[in-house]
Amino acid sequence: MDGHCLRESTKAQRLASPPFADTASTPEAPRALVVSSVYTPDEMSQRIGREAYSYRFVFDAFAPLLRRWGSVSEVTQAESRLDYALWRARRQGLAPLHLSFLPLHLTYLSRRTPNVAFPFWEFPDIPNQAFDNNLRNNWVHIADQLDLILTACTFTRDAFLRAGVKTPVRVVPVPIPQDYFAVPAWAGDQRSVIDGPCYVFPQPAGPVPAEGNPWLPTKFSGLSLKARTRFIYKSYIAPRLPPRLDKCVLAVARSARDLLKARVEEVHIPFPRSPRLELSGVVYTSILNPFDPRKNWEDLLSAFLLALGDQEDATLVVKLVVPPQLAAAMVNAILHHYHGLGIPHRCKLAFLTGYLSETQMVELARGSTFYVNSARAEGSCLPLQSFLAAGRPGLAPLHTAMADYFSQELGFVVDSHPEPTCWPHDPHKKITTRWQRLVWQSLHDQFRTSYEVARHDRKLYQAMARRGAEHMADYASAERVWPKLAVALDAVAESTDPAVKNKTLRTQANQRQAS
Repeated sequence: MDGHCLRESTKAQRLASPPFADTASTPEAPRALVVSSVYTPDEMSQRIGREAYSYRFVFDAFAPLLRRWGSVSEVTQAESRLDYALWRARRQGLAPLHLSFLPLHLTYLSRRTPNVAFPFWEFPDIPNQAFDNNLRNNWVHIADQLDLILTACTFTRDAFLRAGVKTPVRVVPVPIPQDYFAVPAWAGDQRSVIDGPCYVFPQPAGPVPAEGNPWLPTKFSGLSLKARTRFIYKSYIAPRLPPRLDKCVLAVARSARDLLKARVEEVHIPFPRSPRLELSGVVYTSILNPFDPRKNWEDLLSAFLLALGDQEDATLVVKLVVPPQLAAAMVNAILHHYHGLGIPHRCKLAFLTGYLSETQMVELARGSTFYVNSARAEGSCLPLQSFLAAGRPGLAPLHTAMADYFSQELGFVVDSHPEPTCWPHDPHKKITTRWQRLVWQSLHDQFRTSYEVARHDRKLYQAMARRGAEHMADYASAERVWPKLAVALDAVAESTDPAVKNKTLRTQANQRQAS
């Protein structure tokens, strides 16, 4: 979406919304939720790894509980569809609330109903600046226009409170699908198969991606360079060009982008691909978007290879969360980095590249021994929660959202320390906040310790697994989450319900008269 379409403040947008016919719901009207989200379920296999893709999984996890609270309808492209969906709900005799499963800079609000948002945030500071003169990028401003903020963890809640946000904030963990709690306990001699394309190493000697291949992305500098280039052009170059020439430049840029996209789709991966992944032995699994610099996959690979390189029965599975159009280029970049490490090993390294259904994800948990998180910051880490629920201990740091539910009782804690960084959607990449730098040696040592426990201390492993499942059932099972969600949504609905308001006024009047 073009930036100029987003530049007005949210509050101004709400006040400027066209009035609807008087279709106000009666006090007895059934409750309803109009949910704004980023992609439909049918789009996820093609859109996975794109901006805000994980919000779709969060909405899907909450959907059964939301339907318990009221009827649910969904809209994408809320900027043009939200108010109409609310109008239709009222015409059907419903009393709707708007619930946004989107980052705040992508959230659109309505003045026709209370607005609730469920943002994820993994930094201690909330953006309070209008990057590129776009007030939407100021999360504090958007947050103050809401009627309620829901967060998955206390870390995010505290960040909003520290920023001085006036809107009420409630912590409601994301519910874990029940299927994970039913996964059988891990057995040292078990085997499982995941149907999906993958690359497994070591392989017989073969070609290595060439140095300097122009279609191999270099780390993640391309993303920030693109943002900087766009800012420089719009701020300093475009204003000095005749309008016709500006249109020509933009047309050429779009053509180059389309050509680059086509070339990227044709990237060849010079290694044989297997149609399925067979798992046995001690299996570590990590699910990550390699385009996200928070995920720190470089340390993950090197620590595993150097810690367990001589253990033939150890496997690290990296499930890559990337859109199909960019999968080949990203796999080449990761394999280029892997071969550049030059670490000989007998342990196995497997990269799963295809989209996995929820059933396949549960099977991946069943085939795993541990879940590994090497991230610098997390707004929730749903895979770690799910694997703990499945009785698979974790290797993870105790920072950001994970500090709410992970501990040394449930796995192996990796040390970390604060490190300066920027907000992810800041085009200027200024140092304005912090994330956590992992201690590489600690990650390396916990790989070795966890392997020894899995192989030689089954009693300790089983105790960790059991505590993990019990703790997650108490923390984020659907039945534990439901009361928190219901109370939060009830509070917003009752604050705008005429019957509740009149009852409150009568009660206050009676109290005054009695006194």
